[in-house]
Amino acid sequence: MKATPPCAASRLLVALLSTTLAWPALVPAAFAQSPGSAAAASAPLAQEQLGALVAPIALYPDAVLAQLLMASTYPLEVVEAGQWLQSHAALTGAALSSALKDQNWDASVKSLVSFPQVLQMMSSQLTWTQQLGDAFLSQQKDVMAAVQVLRAKAQKAGALKSSSQQTVSTPTQNGQTVIVIAPANPQVVYVPAYNPTVVYGGWPYPAYPPVAYYPPGYVAGASLLSFGAGMAVGAALWGGCHWGGGGSVTVNNNTYNQFNNNNNRNWSNQNKNGGNSNWNHDPQHRGNVPYSNPNLQKKYGANQQQADQQRNQAKQQQENRGATGGERQGAQSGQVKQQENRDANRVDRQAEQDRNSTATKAQKQQQEKRQAEGDKREAERQGQRDEAERKEGGEREGGREERGGGGHRR
Repeated sequence: MKATPPCAASRLLVALLSTTLAWPALVPAAFAQSPGSAAAASAPLAQEQLGALVAPIALYPDAVLAQLLMASTYPLEVVEAGQWLQSHAALTGAALSSALKDQNWDASVKSLVSFPQVLQMMSSQLTWTQQLGDAFLSQQKDVMAAVQVLRAKAQKAGALKSSSQQTVSTPTQNGQTVIVIAPANPQVVYVPAYNPTVVYGGWPYPAYPPVAYYPPGYVAGASLLSFGAGMAVGAALWGGCHWGGGGSVTVNNNTYNQFNNNNNRNWSNQNKNGGNSNWNHDPQHRGNVPYSNPNLQKKYGANQQQADQQRNQAKQQQENRGATGGERQGAQSGQVKQQENRDANRVDRQAEQDRNSTATKAQKQQQEKRQAEGDKREAERQGQRDEAERKEGGEREGGREERGGGGHRR
């Protein structure tokens, strides 16, 4: 059986996920609307329902929360990014940025690659991700208000407070006291893990239980909030929350431009003006996932077919670049192999020369050693001869003395 090309397998998976996300039977009973009722589907979610949706993420740092909410409106890209990250988990720094340039995901989705715990949660809880994204698109202010309600409960329960990982403050924005969560060190971000049924002082909406997600290695301890390793994210953190005046998510344009210039191959001449701006949903990154709310479908769905075509064209261009890149890589690989062979030959020649040189040196040393031993033996023999001559001379001298003495006696 012929193997399915990776790009085709990816498109097949996307199609299956699109069907899964659109299938109403997968919506939890707590959030389900009356079957066939467009009016019910268009009705806004109550605070209790929104609270259940945001409970797993309400205590995240503001910037991470903002970018997560943006990315939740693009569930297919979240799944693609989650799978991609699993197969590229070893990449970091410049290598990671270079690899991300070949992906056409929205910047909010790309940014979550720097937060594996968050991306894994969103891709594994896909129905929740789509529900959160649709709720955020249709009731942005209500979603932000639900976050503040839960933060106040967590603060009252003693779970939400400043630490070495985060700073919790209560500024006043447009006459409203809000709870802001920011990294203690702007260059290192910690994402908390917690049990949403406990951290808020007991879950206040029993009819709408929250989704609970625990990252790998999570162990509930004495602290209601636990933190894993901090993430050095650099320009990947460019979102923000504007709580006053009803609540919205914003984009720090300078950091956003820097992130996209580093991680987006087609970003030239798309820089936003400096300062902050409000975030806007881009249906082009929605793929063919329908919006569960008819009002959203009417608002964004008209452009979805055109956006989907553009997305497919972009994917095809990416695949073509991959094929061309494969040819270049093959040629480069041949050149590299030739160079490796030349290098190996040089190494062999050098090794042979070294061996010959070593042998020559060994022979010379052996000769010198033999010469030294010969000289030593000759010196010893000469010494023995000298000693023998001295003894012989002494004996002759002694004989003469004896003979001379005998004659005197006569």
